[in-house]
Amino acid sequence: MQASYPIYTELADCQDCYKCIRRCPVKAIRVENGHAQVIPDACVACGRCVTYCPVFAKRARNDVDRVKRFIIEEKKVFVSLAPSYISEFSEFTPRQLELALKKLGFFAVSETALGADFVSAQIASDMKTACENREQKLFISSACPAVVEYIKRYTPELAPYITNRASPLLAHARLLRRLYGDIAVVFIGPCIAKKREADQWEEISAALTFKELRDWFKAEAIIDAEGVPEGVSDTNEDAEFLPRRAAKGALYPIDGGMIRSWKNYSDPPAALSMAISGTDAIEKTLSGFDVAALTRPLFLELLFCSGGCINGPGASNAASGMARRMRLLEYAERADDTLDSAILAKHVLLTDTLSATKVAEAIHTEAEIQGALRQVGKFTIHDELNCSSCGYDTCRDFARAMLEKRAERTMCASYMRKLAQKKANGLIRAIPSGVVIVDKELKIVECNKSFARLMGKELRDMFEILPGLEGADLRKITEAAHYFTDVLSSNSADEIECDIREDKKILHLTVFVVEKGEIAAGVIDDITLPRVRKDKTVSRAQKIIDKNVAAVQKIAFLLGENAAETEAILHSIIESYTEGDSD
Repeated sequence: MQASYPIYTELADCQDCYKCIRRCPVKAIRVENGHAQVIPDACVACGRCVTYCPVFAKRARNDVDRVKRFIIEEKKVFVSLAPSYISEFSEFTPRQLELALKKLGFFAVSETALGADFVSAQIASDMKTACENREQKLFISSACPAVVEYIKRYTPELAPYITNRASPLLAHARLLRRLYGDIAVVFIGPCIAKKREADQWEEISAALTFKELRDWFKAEAIIDAEGVPEGVSDTNEDAEFLPRRAAKGALYPIDGGMIRSWKNYSDPPAALSMAISGTDAIEKTLSGFDVAALTRPLFLELLFCSGGCINGPGASNAASGMARRMRLLEYAERADDTLDSAILAKHVLLTDTLSATKVAEAIHTEAEIQGALRQVGKFTIHDELNCSSCGYDTCRDFARAMLEKRAERTMCASYMRKLAQKKANGLIRAIPSGVVIVDKELKIVECNKSFARLMGKELRDMFEILPGLEGADLRKITEAAHYFTDVLSSNSADEIECDIREDKKILHLTVFVVEKGEIAAGVIDDITLPRVRKDKTVSRAQKIIDKNVAAVQKIAFLLGENAAETEAILHSIIESYTEGDSD
């Protein structure tokens, strides 16, 4: 299945674990009929659900076929390559990666970091002006699309402080089109949220993740199963990035990289700057932020992925985080500190940010919340476990989600466990047969009153004092305990059926495995009772009929065996009736 939104759920693979909800920083997940689906109007496309889904049911939209169409149409397709490529494709030299991309049909390769340099130069100018005029105190970077959406959707009071500067990708796409005319620009990087930018801005034709590119390479046999490049020249030459290699914009994929880049163009002494990465850190930083308390202009560089874009959801992250960071730092060291004035004079439009609408917060009364909590068996504050098994931090958050039709009560593990226990207990109590459940130590986990009655007056009296007889040793209750041991042993059958004698009763015992090697259950009937005797008579008589019908086909061979079994069964019935009469 594909979808119009960059992130979607493969419903057939969703296992109802709710891990995506736990990991989603904005809880933009709706569970319907047991399947967790993304809510596009609430999602910020950070890709955490894609990263953490254990069965890969959350997926990023694959745009490779769309890019292939651009190439087939013989349009000049430029790659806007994210600078974190150096940490992703460690098996390639920059030149090899460029040649591999051209083998796929791309016309040319350019660095997204070039657009970042344009943005850095503009931010430096903005900060200098702010320090001189002191009109604005807070500046929030617009480089990360997930951050822009997060602020506009969930902290809209801070949205006016997002710098009205194009993202590095948008600036780069505009630059390439200004330089080379009617071309297609395809971003390739570690970010799923860039697909949202490609959906909004016509200057960006499409966005692929590094994972999509790797799969494409494998499909075209450009790299083998181990990721080793095939069919590209073994060269250590630098890549021929058009129109030139980027400067310190290459630092943008790591936290603090944007600040280091724009300070190369101008570092106003009166300005403060701070780099924050990771969803939790950003939420804590922005929560209750008092802009009026600032005494000097402050630039906040915010990146939604912890550690920066090198840890994005579209990267394979095969290497350690430290190794990826070191590779990028070493690569950026070889770049110029700034772009020359000649290319900066290309007058690229550096305004516009990703659009997003505030998510309306539903207001629920305390009575409504309490009503929802009662639906999942939570009647007092002590019932609110806040275990997060449903994906929400607290039971009250879960109750709100139920009221907003984003959650189902079956998501509550404690509720479902209690419900299952009540049903099991009700069934055990209602069944006329004796039922006993034991662990591997033959300690009783649960039993019903019928079992206690069958085991004698002493046990029946004990059951009145301790219903369920939890913890009692089955070996002290019946000599048939060894059948439970046999079933629990690893080399035994999963079920044993036999007749046993307890005092003057003949009991029919069925022992079966509940959990291999751990839990076994026994169902016991007194076959001397009239009701049971009748059932056993009918059952055994039916066996005789079945045997005799089958014997017609091969009477010569089976006559002796069938007659002997018939006699044994009839003797057993007579013995049962005789025992019952003597009682």
